[in-house]
Amino acid sequence: MLSLSLASLRHQSRQYLAPGLAVVLGIAFIAATLVLTGTMSSSIRQAVAGQYEPYQSVVVAEATDTEIPSGVADQVAAVKGVTAVDPVRTGAGLLRTATGESYAMITTESAITSHPVLEGRAPRAPTEIALSRTVAAGSQLEVGDTVPVTAASGESAEPVRATVVGIVDVADDPRYGGGTPAVFATPEGVTGFTGAKGWEEIAVVAATDEAATTAAIRSALETKGADVTVLTATEHADNTVTEFTGGTDFLAVFFLAFAVIALFVSAIVIANTFAILLARRARETAMLRAVGATRGQVIRSALAESLVVGVVFSVMGVLVGIAMAWGLTRAGASLAGDALPDLVFTVPVRAVIVPLVVGVVVVLVAALRPVVRSSRVAPLAALRPDAAITGRSRGGRLRIALGLVLIAAGAAALVLSGSLPSVAVGVVGGLVSFTGVIMAGSVLVPWAARAVGLFAARPFGPAGRLAIDNAVRNPARAAATASALLVGVTLVTMTAVGAATTRTALTDFINAQYPVDVVVAGTSIPDATAAAIRSTEGVAATTTLTGSSVSASWGASSARPMLTAVSDGLRDVVRDPAAMPTVPDGTVVVSDEAAGSAGIHTGDEVILQGPDGRTRVRAQVEGGFDTGWLVTAATLAEVDRQPATTALFARVADGADATATLDGVTELAAGIDEGQVGGAAPVRAANMQALDIALAVVLALLAISVVIAVVGIANTLSLSVIERTRESALLRALGLTRGQLRAMLAIEAVLLSLVGVVLGTALGVAYGLAGVRSLFGEHMTVSPTLPWGQLTAVALVAIIAGLLASVLPARRAARVSPAQALAVE
Repeated sequence: MLSLSLASLRHQSRQYLAPGLAVVLGIAFIAATLVLTGTMSSSIRQAVAGQYEPYQSVVVAEATDTEIPSGVADQVAAVKGVTAVDPVRTGAGLLRTATGESYAMITTESAITSHPVLEGRAPRAPTEIALSRTVAAGSQLEVGDTVPVTAASGESAEPVRATVVGIVDVADDPRYGGGTPAVFATPEGVTGFTGAKGWEEIAVVAATDEAATTAAIRSALETKGADVTVLTATEHADNTVTEFTGGTDFLAVFFLAFAVIALFVSAIVIANTFAILLARRARETAMLRAVGATRGQVIRSALAESLVVGVVFSVMGVLVGIAMAWGLTRAGASLAGDALPDLVFTVPVRAVIVPLVVGVVVVLVAALRPVVRSSRVAPLAALRPDAAITGRSRGGRLRIALGLVLIAAGAAALVLSGSLPSVAVGVVGGLVSFTGVIMAGSVLVPWAARAVGLFAARPFGPAGRLAIDNAVRNPARAAATASALLVGVTLVTMTAVGAATTRTALTDFINAQYPVDVVVAGTSIPDATAAAIRSTEGVAATTTLTGSSVSASWGASSARPMLTAVSDGLRDVVRDPAAMPTVPDGTVVVSDEAAGSAGIHTGDEVILQGPDGRTRVRAQVEGGFDTGWLVTAATLAEVDRQPATTALFARVADGADATATLDGVTELAAGIDEGQVGGAAPVRAANMQALDIALAVVLALLAISVVIAVVGIANTLSLSVIERTRESALLRALGLTRGQLRAMLAIEAVLLSLVGVVLGTALGVAYGLAGVRSLFGEHMTVSPTLPWGQLTAVALVAIIAGLLASVLPARRAARVSPAQALAVE
């Protein structure tokens, strides 16, 4: 039987190319992911091990958000056997350069494992700093330049002018991976720049081994009552690697999830292929049974074929994945520069073993059901000329009934997830309902095919009617073929709808919380500056707000707030007019934050005293806006007849580059006294950009599943053409032209694609909306948003792909002459 299996593989090798390609794509995905994560982990581990190789022990703070007291370093140095201590002090600072204010992590440079100096030297004085190459390039600073430095936390009141004395290379240090801006200074310098006084960690060099050194330091510090943890250098390096590779592990899980989806679609294609091939070989199988082969031998022979297919194509997938990972590693290394440590290409054993095992198991499991089903046909029944493995078994009816139950239960869970809201319930509901759709596919797909065919295929006459009959003749096969595309379309649609609905909800939320795109504030904004901002490219509308610093008193309390007059054009500028309060004459509207700090309440009578008079108003406390005290222009004129222009609100035009617009406004506002520029535009732009990037990445990953599904459609048609050779010849003999035969197969492919599109779009829309409601329904209003352009593009791509998938099978079928095909036994 083994020789028979190998002979069958040689004879039908071309018919395994399509499912083999599906396996190669899925396995290459897994192998590339594991190789890339292995390369990252190995490179980080090597870099970290190099950083801590000279040390025996490391002292760290007990809690991650605390510092080690400065005196602990001296206590560690006094421990017997310790020859040197290398304490690290770190703080967050801001560098004010010609390119703007930039954040940097300011830390001490190690005296033992210092970074290579590219230019200049290491800092020696408290006002000297060395920059990483990333910071030097981004801030346009060179050796010899001076730059004001302040604490990012505000602990250092006055800027300290620092002199750049060196530029260092941190490319091999994973602590500064991802392009983290690093600035190095002396311990006193870090304290002066950032206010940090303690140590982040203390590395120890000793004459004794790791265990003895660590035990001695731990014992000494316990007697002093220090709230620290003492680790061996190896333990600390392992902890550091775990911390740095956490993001890598997340990415591995993220990409492997899409690999599982691709393999699931591959399994559908493989199962369909084996079902068709074994149905064609029904008479051959019956003959083997008639001459003495047992059912077990037939099953083992067919599984041996699937095993060979799984091994061969899984090996190819692993090789393709390794090659992809190597190319991505090289490209990543050249593009990332200092953002990543030197990448050492590594192929872990698991990156070879896991994909191989997964590939073989997927193929065997996918082939098992068709193989077992084909072995159940009685020899005499299979030897009949019209023998075929068709019909619906009792198990099939039970599966359909269970599928319908799962659909109902999953739909109920999806509705419930939006009401609670609960992400867990939504995920379970989606998985349960989709499993039900797949299980009940042999009922849903033929029904949908006939329904869609009434509109899409009937107009094409006999070819259209024959295509409908062929598409639903074998419900299980039609369901398997459409289900492969259904998975891809559902996930693509769900992602697109989810992203569009999230974009709408997030935009509405930002508009309500931060209704002004750009806010320019200062002591006094000149009219010329306001006019220039109004003419800036990307600015749709502006309005200025006048204000005056006045004295306010109510009851026994008093304050000196900045009184701001509401302008007539304010509602034309804000994104959400409802977020701005209505301000009547004789009233001062106070934001809830300002009212809380001042102790003022709605209804309090407030006396406002300004340079030109005084007036009495009633306080009204409201939330939803940031400007502290609002009055009408008439009320402000009663206390100050010539108020200064203290703020300018601008609205960014729809479709304009918010970042570029903000940069232009910031440049114009540089000359304003105590000028500040902010607003919601950059926040909104950053959120939308992140959402677009995430959408593009997910759609690109899901495209692999769609490609596999299209391969499955082409494979099913090709095998069906071979299976229906005599039928096609009879139709030709009865008058069907070659063009009509091609049209019939093309319509059949498009019909199956349309079924996948219709069902997938319906499911994807439902899943996308339910997902957004369960994620954000508790925090913001979720309004359904359908990206019609993207949905139309998905449908067109699927239909065109189905049409293209029919070209070669139709061409092959049309070439065979009726007489030749009818002579086939």
